[in-house]
Amino acid sequence: MSVAGDGIYKIDYSLFRKLGLNPDQTDPRKIRILAGNQGMLSQLNSSPRVSDLKEVAIQMVGQDDGVFNSSDYLLFYGQGPDQYHLDFNKGVFAYENNLYTDKNYYFVTVGPSNGLRIADNQSLTGTYPTITEFDDFTYYETEQYNELHSGRNWYGEQFSSKTSYTIRFTVPGIVNGSDLKLIYKVMAQSINPASFQFSLNGQPLQDKAMPTIINASYTDKGTEASDSLTISSATNQASSTTNWDVTIRFNKAATEKSIGYLDRLLFQYKRALTLYGDQTAFSSLLSIKSSAAKYSLMQLPAGALIWDISDPWRPSLQATTLEGTNTVFQAVTGPDKKYLVFSNKNFPVPVPEGKVANQNLHGIGTTNLVIVSAPEFLSEAQRLANFRQSRNGITTTVVTTTQVYNEFSGGKQDVSAIRDFVRWLYVNNTGIKNLLLMGRGSYDYKNYLSYNKNFVPTYESRNSLSPLESYSSDDYFGFLDANEGNWSENPIENHTLDIGVGRLPVKKTEEAQQVVNKLLEYGQLPGDSWRRQILFVADDGDDNIHQGNADELAELIASQHPDFTTEKLFVDNFKQVSVSFGQLSPTATEALNRAAVSGYSIINYTGHGNEQQWMAERILDQFSILNWKNAPRYPLLLTATCEFGRNDDPGLISTAEQSLLMNHGGSIGLVTTTRLVNSATNFFLNKAFYQALFTKVGGRYRDLGSVMRDTKNNSVSGISNRNFSLLGDPSLTLLLPPADLQVTSLQNITSGSDTLKALSTVQLKGRVISNGGADPNYTGVATVTVYDKAFTETTRGDENPPFTFINRINPVFSGKASIQQGSFELEFTLPKFIDPAIGTGMISLYATSNTPGEDRTGAVVISKIGALEKNPGPDTQGPSIYPYMGDTTFIPGGIVGANSRIVAILRDAHGISTARYNPQQSILAILDDTTTWILNDYYQAAVNNQKIGLVDFPVFGLKDGTHHLNLSASDVYGNRSTAHLVFTVSDRGSIQLNDWLAYPNPMHEETVFHFTHSRSSEDLEAVVTVFDRVGQSLYTATYSVPESDYQVDLPAWDGTSAAGIKLSPGLYLVKLSVRSLVDGSKNEKITKVIISN
Repeated sequence: MSVAGDGIYKIDYSLFRKLGLNPDQTDPRKIRILAGNQGMLSQLNSSPRVSDLKEVAIQMVGQDDGVFNSSDYLLFYGQGPDQYHLDFNKGVFAYENNLYTDKNYYFVTVGPSNGLRIADNQSLTGTYPTITEFDDFTYYETEQYNELHSGRNWYGEQFSSKTSYTIRFTVPGIVNGSDLKLIYKVMAQSINPASFQFSLNGQPLQDKAMPTIINASYTDKGTEASDSLTISSATNQASSTTNWDVTIRFNKAATEKSIGYLDRLLFQYKRALTLYGDQTAFSSLLSIKSSAAKYSLMQLPAGALIWDISDPWRPSLQATTLEGTNTVFQAVTGPDKKYLVFSNKNFPVPVPEGKVANQNLHGIGTTNLVIVSAPEFLSEAQRLANFRQSRNGITTTVVTTTQVYNEFSGGKQDVSAIRDFVRWLYVNNTGIKNLLLMGRGSYDYKNYLSYNKNFVPTYESRNSLSPLESYSSDDYFGFLDANEGNWSENPIENHTLDIGVGRLPVKKTEEAQQVVNKLLEYGQLPGDSWRRQILFVADDGDDNIHQGNADELAELIASQHPDFTTEKLFVDNFKQVSVSFGQLSPTATEALNRAAVSGYSIINYTGHGNEQQWMAERILDQFSILNWKNAPRYPLLLTATCEFGRNDDPGLISTAEQSLLMNHGGSIGLVTTTRLVNSATNFFLNKAFYQALFTKVGGRYRDLGSVMRDTKNNSVSGISNRNFSLLGDPSLTLLLPPADLQVTSLQNITSGSDTLKALSTVQLKGRVISNGGADPNYTGVATVTVYDKAFTETTRGDENPPFTFINRINPVFSGKASIQQGSFELEFTLPKFIDPAIGTGMISLYATSNTPGEDRTGAVVISKIGALEKNPGPDTQGPSIYPYMGDTTFIPGGIVGANSRIVAILRDAHGISTARYNPQQSILAILDDTTTWILNDYYQAAVNNQKIGLVDFPVFGLKDGTHHLNLSASDVYGNRSTAHLVFTVSDRGSIQLNDWLAYPNPMHEETVFHFTHSRSSEDLEAVVTVFDRVGQSLYTATYSVPESDYQVDLPAWDGTSAAGIKLSPGLYLVKLSVRSLVDGSKNEKITKVIISN
């Protein structure tokens, strides 16, 4: 049950039943009420707090007979969600508005023993100073505006078109001639001088000049001011006044932006000591002038009572006596003494909030991964936990936010409750290593916005006005040492993470299902060489700092971890076109889309950005990400850019979130930013990430939580460090293979030279290392890529001077060899047109095991590559080329979607050239004589056979209509061939179905249903329904078609109905319904089938 404010609340027979308890079966003596920490939890870990729930003493009227009669009721002192106290040193009330909730919660239960009841307080004897007045206040705050949609501060009344507001405080009983206090806080956004004027009942109080702001993108968006005004006793004629009007006027600047906001008001006064309304709480500054005092309350109604609520957990009934018409008592004084007088009628009642199941989070034992989920996503959180437990051996615990709040913050939403729960596990040595938050957060904790939903809250900064200093962060949940948690912003107080923290920012069950599906799929992937590839993407401009940082990172990995392939995609390397709002680079966008679909373990971006795009050229945004239909090759995105990963604004979905939550595509996780950052600290953190990533334990890579923990701890840089978060599962380990592949022999068997030359036949032998030798139990396939010498490349210099960098991606051969008993070998011929200069090359190795999860990688330097064999032998015949669209079942003239693949089988007696040295010898695809693509990097020879191989090249944004494709390639000797293909693009937002037929038809024993479609390689669901001629459904079958080919043959149908009865000869209609499991698009088609005698 909940209460909204302080006071004595009543639960009668009827309400007790509404709370889900049966009063007829309840001994009222055993009723107990419990609550958690009052107000907000302290951020500082070492601050004292209520452990679990604590019992509150109550008054149970009519309990002595052990029966809850219809006239019985209980009273308890309830506190609202906010906290306040009278600061006796400063003489003012200190008020703390609860950031997270407008309710406080109390729990009712019936225990095995008697509950706690209020005690009696006797009045002191003796003579003491008499108190006839008390200090009181009224607090005013509305929360309507959050300027940056960031941080925890909201502001109320806006002074813009309306420049004056009057706030009325109706307060009877203010002591005539006493001082009044008005404490305020305001905010202004004014480029030129402006001020606030305050008056009370028409009496001017203050003209407050406000500091101006600078009109620039990243400067503070407002300035705050606060003050405490005292209205002297000489002007306080309270005896004739009940209504107190505080008028606030904003004197706007005459030009440019000038807006003001009221944050809060606190009106403080002294009142005559008596009962106002039905309940009045009182405390007095005068009480501490002596060790005890006599309180004298005027003219209380008959039956009025006084409770001592100094200890809100243990209120007591204060004994009183009458002195004439005054009610008096004497008691010890102190700064914490507080009382409440009440009429003993017209009690407020708590609001029932539902039953609470028994729980014991304090009883959790060993656990490595904790998932804190919004209740809506509990089933998906549990599904992921079960997978981690069974697949990875990770001990996992799943709890809901509701359970955490009930046990660690008395039922109230509070970010510190989640932190306290995690800290309890940490301090009690449960082995907690990672925390996963399952649900999106919001800067709107209290649902001020009608469209808001805060599933699992995140930590919001105190600063809400500086774009560079306001932030949200999940790091807070990982600060678990006793001296941590306060996390000061001014001055900056740095903490270090003790565990890994990640978040899946899901908003609905469907998203939770999709992202968990991706995580399960990723964890069970068969091996593939894309796992060793890292792509560095960089923005231009800013004196090439972004390209320079990305290049330095790529070169660092290339030198320290050569078994990984680093590639560079710099936007200044691509043509840019001018549009009304700047420049775009369609070719760079296409290159990035192609890279994502082809597969990279990590895609690392450095440069400008915002919540929905990379760089001004928008090479990635909320629209182009839809082209990332890259299942199951999901990359980790590391985005050293501003705000790309923002996930706490209910009015905006970031592209980072979109990439993580999209179905059958996008990313598997992101190390990304939630607010503005700068390039210097970005690079610092980016570098720390790779240092942490390549730090292994027991020869194995660590999970993302451990990597992220060390990344943050080793790149502490104040606010900028706080703005990076992990969107993803911290218990996920990237599929990075260990470097256990080795080349044991590399020979030029054509001439025996120590140099690998053009047209040399090369023999390569290698092994998977185990205990110093070949692993006898390892079987699989080795992918071997031979690189010519690295070369320098210079960008176009579109915004700044051209940038020169080293390009190491210069493949001259890519093929595969089978691995038996840990060893493999293959032969291949180097192309004629490699760089003739002799220099250093590289061989990159990747082994895919027949046993899942046992992939290996490796690399070896080629000490000499270059020159030309003198007598290589003759070859004048060009390669054979067989082009397709989508897959090799494609029929010329067939239909494809706007996004498809160019696929080609290439055959040649000596192999295909993939060298880049002579561009005219490259594998080229020319579309409609206007668009040319180089496909060298997308060709790979077959296993143990360099004479045949496959091109697989993604294409995007094909326009509707008929297209002509010319595909040309050279063999290693330079002989060239060209093939031609015609195809049609039809992309109407749905799957295009063709050739829906049955064969044989007419059928006798059985028939096979066949169709073609425009979504080659996508996962499909096909439903076949057979109808008779009057439309009655006779048979339905649903088929899963994973990674479908262009042509699909469904299982044979034997002509029986759903009941297994053979259908009579005749004509039947057969409907095909096909749905893409990637984006949900659908289509249907009908054909006829004849069942013969």
